[in-house]
Amino acid sequence: MENDDILNIVDSILSAYKKNQTFISKLKKFNFLSIINPYNPEEKIINPVAPNSNQDNKFGAVDSGFVNKQLNLANIIIIKEVGVVFEYNNNKLNKAIYFPKTYNLPKPYLNSSPMELEEIMWDTSILRLNKEINLGIDILKKEKINFLLLDGSIIPQYIAKPTKSSPLDQKYTELINKFVDIIEISKQKKCFIVGCIEDSRANRFFSFLKQEVLLNNDFDFELYDPFVVSSLLDVNQRTCVFKYSKDTDAHPILKDFPKDIRDNIYVCYVKLSNFDYPLRLEFVYFPEFGLSLLDFTNEIVNNIASISCFNKKYIYPAPLIEADLRSRLTLNDIDQIMTKILEKTKSLGIRLPRRENRIF
Repeated sequence: MENDDILNIVDSILSAYKKNQTFISKLKKFNFLSIINPYNPEEKIINPVAPNSNQDNKFGAVDSGFVNKQLNLANIIIIKEVGVVFEYNNNKLNKAIYFPKTYNLPKPYLNSSPMELEEIMWDTSILRLNKEINLGIDILKKEKINFLLLDGSIIPQYIAKPTKSSPLDQKYTELINKFVDIIEISKQKKCFIVGCIEDSRANRFFSFLKQEVLLNNDFDFELYDPFVVSSLLDVNQRTCVFKYSKDTDAHPILKDFPKDIRDNIYVCYVKLSNFDYPLRLEFVYFPEFGLSLLDFTNEIVNNIASISCFNKKYIYPAPLIEADLRSRLTLNDIDQIMTKILEKTKSLGIRLPRRENRIF
């Protein structure tokens, strides 16, 4: 019976794939290499990528590992944030610097306020992002870097936004202010700030094609961007840039940013291998750098492309890979922290939830 269930799932996946290929064949009838991008007339919907073959820039990257541990009377969030600076010379890694120091230990954070599961999720996300952004600001102030890479989106996601009635709303507002700070400091320091999304589930690019490019065509279907972009692009090609949202003033997160920032957040996809999905990049365009949007985009894409192809099956910037590896929490890290906390509070009746304390 179990095998039948698996076969049914496989059949459904194959059927959906064939159906999606039919839709893709409709898209491939258009010559996107010659269609002008409505967001930037200087480029087409599909554009070439020329990885920098003489890399000599300095890249900062931040990431964090985290876990949420619930106790019967409190909530513990364990976070390990790591910053990395990679300095390249003649296309080779010349120097690596780590923040806040070479070896970083995870730290526990307490919230003893009564919280629903949804509020715990908000609190964890806000705290984690605060730690990453503060570390990014620290790197910007202490190191003269050309690029600052964030692991994930250039803005907070829905999971980090509590309701207006939540006591966490003030923390969310402070987080938005931190994002504004890091963007403004990046601009002052003449540093490109870029969000690199490891696995995207968005459909913004496909919606953009349907609603803003191929206006007179009937596309009554939905597809995820990774599938569409992977099918349309060849290696060393990228999509055009497009706005993070069609209506930045109505977007639930973007509307919390100043207009000069939310109207200058752009996205594109870059394909650098046939063995991995295209990489989604998000960035804030700074006209103050004296570059056109096209030149600004190419500066980001071509430099990130040059440090992201060490394994054709995993396309991701090397500094972010290093930050991810160094920020991972081990079971031993978690156990040591929780054991110390529980040992010192057991007389108060503090304990793990029953589901984590089973004797069988």
